[in-house]
Amino acid sequence: MNNLDIVILAAGKGERMVSRKPKVMHEILGKPLVGYVIDAAKSLYPSRVIVVTGYGRESVDDFVKDKGVIVAFQAEQKGTAHALSCARDHLAGNDVLVLLGDVPLIQRDMLAAFIDYCRKARSIVFLTTDIDDPTGYGRVLMDDDVISDIREHSDASEEEKKVRTINTGICYIPFEDLVLVDLIGENNKKGERYLTDICRVAKNEGRPARGYFYTLFDEVLGINTLKGLLEASIVMRKRVNERHMQNGVTFLGDDIYIGTEVTIGRGTVIHPSCQIMGRSAIGEDVFIGPCSMIVDCVIDKNVAIRGFVSIEGVEANEGVTIGPFEYRLVK
Repeated sequence: MNNLDIVILAAGKGERMVSRKPKVMHEILGKPLVGYVIDAAKSLYPSRVIVVTGYGRESVDDFVKDKGVIVAFQAEQKGTAHALSCARDHLAGNDVLVLLGDVPLIQRDMLAAFIDYCRKARSIVFLTTDIDDPTGYGRVLMDDDVISDIREHSDASEEEKKVRTINTGICYIPFEDLVLVDLIGENNKKGERYLTDICRVAKNEGRPARGYFYTLFDEVLGINTLKGLLEASIVMRKRVNERHMQNGVTFLGDDIYIGTEVTIGRGTVIHPSCQIMGRSAIGEDVFIGPCSMIVDCVIDKNVAIRGFVSIEGVEANEGVTIGPFEYRLVK
């Protein structure tokens, strides 16, 4: 989309993940969370994508270095408004869409509809949703579609904590409103600069922010725990498998695990408990027996993999049979 810069906030540690790894580098189907967000961002064809890194920046920087994005660095974790400010030098006069690096289930169609609404509204817009238990999330205080304030959980009153409409963290800021980010202070219990406080600032400037409600909350919430990572992995695996089935691949079990960069030709049949990972390319009319693991392999058409096979880096020509109970590793 023309005249759009996308900033992905990916600097957080993720304390609740109980891991030394940066939160955005935890993986689903072999791909880090931030990789899914970058893919969704680039599917919109923006002018540029900027990833703000911080905690564990070395691993994040290494992953994104060949993704066609710009990297900005947040040296200290001083809040989301501060993180956006760290990307300021890389912005170039466009409206800004802010995404979070730990929200892997977002989809292009949703983002396109959100941006369309934002451009028509010509105002700051936050993506909101309802959840049964909003504990820990910022509550969105609304008057119709106008946001009067977004109150972080730690700063909310008991009455405000009863509100089920929450802030997802995804927002759109027209270029002319970016100056309002500099007016955001640290007047909260954590002493951080919250990007959500731009709603209060914008209201005072006579340019109230709006809310865009999205019903499918699972798609727009961040991954905060390892349990959440597992739940998102199940959703993503189902999406990937359904896409292959739509292209003519037969799945004979619901426990089949296919990596996001794997290609599979139509007419192929995959039995239960199989894993196909890495950059494997499976041809047409391939038979893959149960409990097989295939990693970074090139399998030509009409190949039979009889089952209980583990192969990595193997190239199998048309018509050959592998296994059963065969192990091959090509270094």
